[in-house]
Amino acid sequence: MQLPDLSLLLVMVIFWATYLVLRVFVLGPLGTILEERERAVAGATAALAGMLDQEKETLAGIDRRLTEARRDALAARHAARAEANAKRQAMLDDAREKARLVVADAQGALEKDIEAARAELAKNARATALEIASLALGRRIA
Repeated sequence: MQLPDLSLLLVMVIFWATYLVLRVFVLGPLGTILEERERAVAGATAALAGMLDQEKETLAGIDRRLTEARRDALAARHAARAEANAKRQAMLDDAREKARLVVADAQGALEKDIEAARAELAKNARATALEIASLALGRRIA
């Protein structure tokens, strides 16, 4: 009788021995490394999410401050414009009043000159009329 072929049994023993060696020295540490890597990736992802939230909050704060600064600048510009307009209006009113006074003085002086000219004309009207008549008639009129 012939002995059974033990090669199958030997292959199975070698397979299981190789599997145990690989599991202990390769697959176990590799699994541990992969798990640590996954934990690191999860931690980095959580940190990134936190940083993105912090960035959003910071940007929102900056945007709020910019909006407030714009509002303050607009208010300051509006106040400066209102003050400048008030000064300009005061200067215009003052200039108008001065111009009105100058015009009133000039008008008074003109009226005095007109009255003086009328008085002079009335005084000289008879003499001028006699002189014109004498020239027109060619003889002296009394």
